[in-house]
Amino acid sequence: MTISLPVCFKTLSRLLGFAVLTCICGAIGTTRAASPKAPTLLSQNTSTRAIALESVTFKGEPFPLTSSVKFSSDPRTRVCIFATGLELLPGEGVNAFSAEAEDSGGVRYPLTVEYVGQVPPATDSLGTTTDFSGITMIVVRLNDAMGDVGDVLLRLNLHGMSSNRVRLGIGHTGGTLPSDAALGLVPTPAPATPPPTDPPYVPDPFTAPSTDADTVRFLEQASWGPTAAEVNRVKAMGFKAYLDEQFNAPVLNPDKGSDYQDLFFPLNDQNQACPTTNPSVPNYNQTVCNRDGFSIYPIQRTYFSNALYGQDQLRQRVAFALHQILVVSGVGTLNKASWMTMYLQALDRGAFGNYRTLLEEITLNSEMGQYLDMLQSTRTSPNENWAREVLQLFSIGINELNLDGTPKRDAQGTPIPSYSQTTVNEFTRVFTGWGLNPVLIAAGTSNWRDPMVPRGGTNHDVGQKTLLNGVTVPACTGTNAACTQSDLKAALDSIFNHPNVGPFIGKELIQHLVTSNPSPAYVQRVARVFNNDCDALYPESPCGVRGNLRAVVKAILLDPEARGDEKTDPNYGKLREPAQYINNILRAFNAKSFDKSSVSDGALGTRSSTDFPGTLDQPIFQPTTVFSYYQPDYEVPGTKILGPAFGILSSSRTLLRANVVNTLIYTGVSANTTPTAISPDRPLGTSLDLANLEVLSTNPGALADLLNGLMLHGTMSTQMRTSLINAINTINDADAPTRARKRAQSAAYLVATSSQYDIQR
Repeated sequence: MTISLPVCFKTLSRLLGFAVLTCICGAIGTTRAASPKAPTLLSQNTSTRAIALESVTFKGEPFPLTSSVKFSSDPRTRVCIFATGLELLPGEGVNAFSAEAEDSGGVRYPLTVEYVGQVPPATDSLGTTTDFSGITMIVVRLNDAMGDVGDVLLRLNLHGMSSNRVRLGIGHTGGTLPSDAALGLVPTPAPATPPPTDPPYVPDPFTAPSTDADTVRFLEQASWGPTAAEVNRVKAMGFKAYLDEQFNAPVLNPDKGSDYQDLFFPLNDQNQACPTTNPSVPNYNQTVCNRDGFSIYPIQRTYFSNALYGQDQLRQRVAFALHQILVVSGVGTLNKASWMTMYLQALDRGAFGNYRTLLEEITLNSEMGQYLDMLQSTRTSPNENWAREVLQLFSIGINELNLDGTPKRDAQGTPIPSYSQTTVNEFTRVFTGWGLNPVLIAAGTSNWRDPMVPRGGTNHDVGQKTLLNGVTVPACTGTNAACTQSDLKAALDSIFNHPNVGPFIGKELIQHLVTSNPSPAYVQRVARVFNNDCDALYPESPCGVRGNLRAVVKAILLDPEARGDEKTDPNYGKLREPAQYINNILRAFNAKSFDKSSVSDGALGTRSSTDFPGTLDQPIFQPTTVFSYYQPDYEVPGTKILGPAFGILSSSRTLLRANVVNTLIYTGVSANTTPTAISPDRPLGTSLDLANLEVLSTNPGALADLLNGLMLHGTMSTQMRTSLINAINTINDADAPTRARKRAQSAAYLVATSSQYDIQR
């Protein structure tokens, strides 16, 4: 696209010459390290009508849908808008911004931001030069779906912060949008004297205490949910110290680098392993034997117990995100806790390690070998499942990517595939010839504990293979077993060094931890860290390593797009997926055993009174497909906004979310003695301890404020707060303890089931 900038800027100088003296743009001219702030779009001095120009003709509104001057193969109109108060990181540009327009019917149209640049000085006919360096021009392309809609409200987003909204006439001016007064909008004119250049954004070192609000947001991203005690602790120590603590936090099974303890491996034959009776085992019960040896009940309990009480919260959160990227599902033949434990231990070990190391561990993991059929793949009977999925889902994705995660396109604008079926076939040949370690764990018990090993013989294809980016693995002349190993390492190196891996894996981790719609600039910063951990906003020494997940996680959590007391971009955040939703509520309200005398037993999945996450379509460690519980590129219906977890949300599931909260708050999970008193499914049960809410029951305002701070980081709307207080006040049981309990339960339920709480922002 060609933009005649000098003419545009001269026109701008005339427009700004009529600006009023008032500027509401905020502090400028000094470098600062703080939360990101919102940009300000410039409007006229008596209304919110934007100062805007058509980018080719330099005419004002109304803007035609198609430019009257052909300047490229894409004739859609581009519009120049102008902003102040931008704080950009060095090198940040177009891909840091997003924009959208909303018409009178509430339809939102994403607008592509194509240019961002400071307005250079302009000289008038008298030779007077005006410095406009503190004003930035942004060029946006009108959305193809926009018709002659009249006035729209336009906003600009940067670092998760949304600007003020200005009016723009598309096709014609006017229409049915409410007035500025009705919308609560005010003009934002430029000052008569243009402001100085915007200072660069200086990242906060996060070594000092933080705010309450950002600490709550941080713990929603870096743990299984904030608790009142943890908020106070982390707020005081600062985010950098917390991350260092978490990176070095001890695990419950140090030998395996994991919180998952080693489990016994049952006999291959379930009938032999769990006969009807077994006199040689004291207190034997067949149901218990099948439960512990041939289901994932034990690891689901461990998962919830760790999530509720574990000290290495960040490792757990990252490992669960990796589970949803490098998927193994405990269904069918893999419905065994001992088998899945090996896979989960690998994720724990790899959460802060190197992605190349993790990729090899997962490749040779026996459970993955069974799940994606690498165990069955030989030279004469190759199986492409692992080869296809390691490329498509676990590393590079289906299309070539720019460093910022956007797809590369050919001359026709079509995404460029990152591999072909021929590539899959070649990798399939590489991954032949692997099998279970032949050393049995015990008589009749195959070795699902150790990594797969080469089968030897002639099971591996030793011929020449062409991998990614033209890398060729020559025909191997060594032993078949040695060739099996060397080819695998060459293949994994080829995958790991592909330029897609950083943006592909980085974006998915951002989506799981922070926001479903990260800006390309955010993805790019994280991808740069993946490529070289020295290339970071928060580098450590020594550095210079590719694939350092510890550095990647730090980059994700401390990025300006992640941090701040509040994010106002309407497309920012993520739906709390069921696992997070349940854990967040349990931690916020101090989960205990059913009788509140000890801790919860973690029996909240399979064989609980209700499979809480399973009811909401996220059965823990049992995703339905290799694409996980939901797909990362799922769009919220009717929008172009990514919302992966919305893929498992429906009208019925929305009601079930409320039912889950109702059960946890009002009923709890009672302890039981099934199947036997010796080994019950729910030995302790689970309940919530609302004592800290009950003591505030006589002060509904204080109760609302406590919930607002802990669960909504202070963003509860005035309307919601009023409604909540009114609801609390309607409970007037004569018995004070009963009234206190009911008020606490009602308040907790109403906040936990609110649409504001559904979204982690």
